[in-house]
Amino acid sequence: MSPTTYDAIIVGTGPAGLTAAFYARRLGLSTIVFGDIPGGSTYMIEKIMNFPGFNEGIGGTDFGVKLYQQAQAEGAEFPMTRLTALDHKGGSFLARDSRDTEFSARTAIVAGGRVPIRLPIKNAAMRGVNFCSVCDGPLYRGKAAILAVIGSDNTAAQHALTLARIAARVYLIHRSKQPHMDVIHLNQLNATANVEIRSGTEVTGYKGFDLLEALEVRSGTGNDELAVDGVFMAIGWRPNTGMLAFEVKTNREGYLKTDDRLMTSIEGLFAAGDVRDTDLPQVLTACADGARTARHAARYLEIRI
Repeated sequence: MSPTTYDAIIVGTGPAGLTAAFYARRLGLSTIVFGDIPGGSTYMIEKIMNFPGFNEGIGGTDFGVKLYQQAQAEGAEFPMTRLTALDHKGGSFLARDSRDTEFSARTAIVAGGRVPIRLPIKNAAMRGVNFCSVCDGPLYRGKAAILAVIGSDNTAAQHALTLARIAARVYLIHRSKQPHMDVIHLNQLNATANVEIRSGTEVTGYKGFDLLEALEVRSGTGNDELAVDGVFMAIGWRPNTGMLAFEVKTNREGYLKTDDRLMTSIEGLFAAGDVRDTDLPQVLTACADGARTARHAARYLEIRI
């Protein structure tokens, strides 16, 4: 049985992928979008405060659902499955999803974003190691919990501030001498009584029997243990490109290189949002990338008719 063919395959249901789907449909392209979370990782953001038009901010989940509904209303198809493989043969893109169904398209837009990095330490997969304070923080509500956030950027600050409303105490732990976050976030943390910033401190291990009970830490004063009920990771990300079954040019960190049309080194393959080599990974720029890739994909197809 031949795979169903589209003008564009879009990988990712985050802001970049959903905006690309919305614009692709408005430009008349038959479009299928792979991913199973409307809004992608926006659900991890309690409130988006830097998107134009939302003076009081907007919840990340609410924002993602609105984008999904808009793209769906334009006619983009959403099987709500993840893409397990995307190949490129004979000028076409061949896709296989988690239900083992095959699809093909003349163009593809990779907008799968990025995934959080785990610490390469013992017991890295232990229960109690979390990545989303909005999703998993409520599990600790009403327990006078002691929680830790590992990281030093704005994401780490947002995690700590969210958890401070739930936990009895929150440690923000990072290796550098100073946090690498905006001043407004740092001021908020310093003004929150139950948040303690531990600079120059490295987490070297997790302790506990199945469930996390303590962090092994190292600082200028030596090695120590810090009793915690849970930890939330915010140490960085890696590009979500594992579905690509062919070679494509990337930077040293693995993010996709693109030209001024946001096309990768493969003809007809575009990249949008955090998965590409960008100097400003934000929701706003991801949406802009999505719109641009849809337009350039349409032009690419026009030239080849």
